[in-house]
Amino acid sequence: AIAFKPGGGVWRLLSDDPDRYFHEAVRHGVTWDVNRRQALAEKRALPPDVAAGVDDVARRGGWNETAPPDYGLPTETWREHVARRRRCEEVRARLAAGEVTSVNDLITYNLDVEKFAQDVIAASEGPELVRAFWKALRGVSVLDPTCGSGAFLFAALNVLEPLYNACLDAMRGFLDDAARAPRKRRPEYLRDFRAVLEQVGQHASERYFVLKSIVIDNLYGVDIMEEAVEICKLRLFLKLVAQLDSYEQIEPLPDIDFNVRAGNTLVGFTSLEEVRRVFQVTAGGQRRILYAEDEDKLKRIEEDAELADRAFRQFRAMQIEHGMEAGAQADAKAELRRRLDELRNELDEYLAGDYRVKSGAGGSGGSAFRKWRESHQPFHWFVEFHGIMRRGGFDAIIGNPPYVEYGRVRDDYTITGYDTESCGNLFAHTTERSLALLKSHARFGFITPISLTAAQRMAVLQNHLFDRNSDIWLSNFALRPASLFPGVMQRNTIVLTRRAGQSRPEQGRGYTTDYVTWYSEERPALFPTLLYLPVGESRQKYIVPKISHPQAYSALLKILSRRGPYKSYREFVGEHKIYYHNAGGYWIKTFTSRPYYRSLRESAKRHSTITELSMPTQYLATLYCAVLNSSVFYFFWKSTTDARHLYPSDIARFPVGNVHDFDSGKRISRLVKDLMQGFQRNSRRIVYGQAEVDQYDVSPLKPIIDKIDLILAETYGFTDEELDFIINYDIKYRMGRESAGRPRGE
Repeated sequence: AIAFKPGGGVWRLLSDDPDRYFHEAVRHGVTWDVNRRQALAEKRALPPDVAAGVDDVARRGGWNETAPPDYGLPTETWREHVARRRRCEEVRARLAAGEVTSVNDLITYNLDVEKFAQDVIAASEGPELVRAFWKALRGVSVLDPTCGSGAFLFAALNVLEPLYNACLDAMRGFLDDAARAPRKRRPEYLRDFRAVLEQVGQHASERYFVLKSIVIDNLYGVDIMEEAVEICKLRLFLKLVAQLDSYEQIEPLPDIDFNVRAGNTLVGFTSLEEVRRVFQVTAGGQRRILYAEDEDKLKRIEEDAELADRAFRQFRAMQIEHGMEAGAQADAKAELRRRLDELRNELDEYLAGDYRVKSGAGGSGGSAFRKWRESHQPFHWFVEFHGIMRRGGFDAIIGNPPYVEYGRVRDDYTITGYDTESCGNLFAHTTERSLALLKSHARFGFITPISLTAAQRMAVLQNHLFDRNSDIWLSNFALRPASLFPGVMQRNTIVLTRRAGQSRPEQGRGYTTDYVTWYSEERPALFPTLLYLPVGESRQKYIVPKISHPQAYSALLKILSRRGPYKSYREFVGEHKIYYHNAGGYWIKTFTSRPYYRSLRESAKRHSTITELSMPTQYLATLYCAVLNSSVFYFFWKSTTDARHLYPSDIARFPVGNVHDFDSGKRISRLVKDLMQGFQRNSRRIVYGQAEVDQYDVSPLKPIIDKIDLILAETYGFTDEELDFIINYDIKYRMGRESAGRPRGE
């Protein structure tokens, strides 16, 4: 623990060789390797015409062109390359100065945590650190609470395996050094290292031993579908069998029935305190247990859970011991199953009572109880994983929970006692349950819908994350032109967090990325080049903005500091209309007259993606038409919503500032007129689905939109840097591949 404190020895690895811990994609084209063996690097100079624009916005000609391959990543523009270079140089300076001294910093700066951990083990000067690492590895508990067929458990396996190997290699190294030392050590010196390596040596395949140890000691999964659980276990078995080269190497496969289990993650007791509440009544203004026999029941339940956990630990140890008789293992398993079944039956009865369902005599009678038990599939965490929960909870919880509206499963089962019930989606409830299963200072990582960052009903879930955890990192991913899961139409946010200490809750510090957009060929560099920015003052009620550039942060704060003429979308009333595309996209196309639409079906309907907005004056209608077409509004919308829908409430939230700041509308009116004429020139009539509509090419009109943004910049007080950022925000994707031009040198 001392080695990992600020100023501890392990952090010198970062300052001694900072380049080593950057992902390769981050350093691409930024540095030249002078002597790779010594890990020295020098800065690679930018071409003079590109370098001229680094400190002078007016000289940024060609910055949207594609950088050549020796500088740029696939499809990367010079603008993107310079931003990546700046970030790389900034982080490198912090590393060299010894300012990075925590695991949280490694995440915030998106450094190679796996390589760092392996180097810490390999560079250990004494056996104490290796011993501590090995003990921590053997005890770390990783849970996927909705594991399905086990994809995330396999990912955890792949992360843990090289750490196990690094520890075993380090143990051998210390034993070899001791054997070669002229001064002989006492027999008990490194006795624990010898015992571990002797245990490894009893197995024909060292990799089989490592993987088997991880599967038994570290991995846990739960899923409501029994078929998925069986597939998960089978895949883990096949992974182990694949390590054996010959028939002679075959040894009994581990029994992981108690590691990966079927049950409903959301229904069941997580702690003895939750069971206690079943027996409590309100008396004298306080919740308490009235009867001594109920206290005796609770004490017996806890003792039985401890005995079941002791049986589980014994059964698990048998899985690692080589040559253990199958009969002894079968007896131990039967004893463990008997104890768990007795506890489950009793707790199911208590929980059914909480659901107002009568269990029948001894839990064996009552069709209502049997039906409830079958539909709800209760899973009592503090019994099923008693040892882990007794120690405070799991060390890491990871997964991809179901994105299912609670209303769709309510006929099958109901949940009780969740603060996030108002969120109305299973991913929110699973997140709340998972945070309750984490121990203090443990880690959590879920892939969620992007609504986590922008939906009003997710405010409770956001508060859970920010109020009960010390740090939160939100990575936000677009759907087009490429998606996080190919073929799945879903915008995603990956949330990582660290649980705060129980005794001293901390206000969560939030970090966020941009709404990351990418072409398919950019995918290899997608995660290595993620940039996190502190959320700071930009978070509003239920919104965590999706930004990762300092200019985005400062510009957004300037926008939010202004007031608009509307406080609610209900105030949009009047005779003057404008019409906007409510499905968003790369352009918020907004018109002064309704776009053409003709249904090809008998029952004619209006354009479903066009929304009408009413204004009391022509001036405001013209003003809002200009604003909604602007890059300023596009940046605001994409940063603060789900970047899919545009609702009147989003427009009402946008503070247009003092309307008189716009030169009484003279310039705005002329630009809107030019823009509407441009829409007509760049439209073509097409058949789309069951309708005939006009399709618009907006990219040729970007110069007109830029002029609108120049006027808005005056109102919001943007600097030249901020305006340049907004005008060029998302430019590569908004204008299309052809717009950036050919790479220099081609």
